[in-house]
Amino acid sequence: MDQLPENHKAVEPHGHTVFMARANEVAHKSNCVRRAVGAVLVRLNQVIATGWNGVSENHADCRSAGCPRCINGGDTGSGYETCICIHAEQSAIADAARRGVTTKDSVLYVNLRPCLQCLTISRAAGVRDIFYGEDWTYSDEIEKVYRTLSSEFDSFNRVVEEPVQNSAISLL
Repeated sequence: MDQLPENHKAVEPHGHTVFMARANEVAHKSNCVRRAVGAVLVRLNQVIATGWNGVSENHADCRSAGCPRCINGGDTGSGYETCICIHAEQSAIADAARRGVTTKDSVLYVNLRPCLQCLTISRAAGVRDIFYGEDWTYSDEIEKVYRTLSSEFDSFNRVVEEPVQNSAISLL
């Protein structure tokens, strides 16, 4: 695979630790049975919205809501057309929109690399930078398109998390 563009290198956690910790924290609200994903939108160094993946709180989880993808399985990055779960990034952007909060020039922190659709939605919402935790990749053909889209952000970086030793992280 080709070398990553300059804006795609891994980022040391010092400037991002609190916001990534917050993304991990809100992921605990997820009711998806496959994976818990959390997202935090930040503007001017303040959290403006949070989101997590899953279905409406009217259901215990996505299986009980009847999600075909979560019931039948599937690989990361595929089968989303059969999934009824909202993604954490989409949820955070919707939260901001519902409350009339602009996402222009915001920064998105998410504990899993965004899918292609969330990348596109984030760009359309005015997100300037994306920082993510867990990495995964598409097939080479789709990954090429993904890298082109991700290069449109000012920063698109994986945050390398270090274990916290004997100290609590204070969340905003």
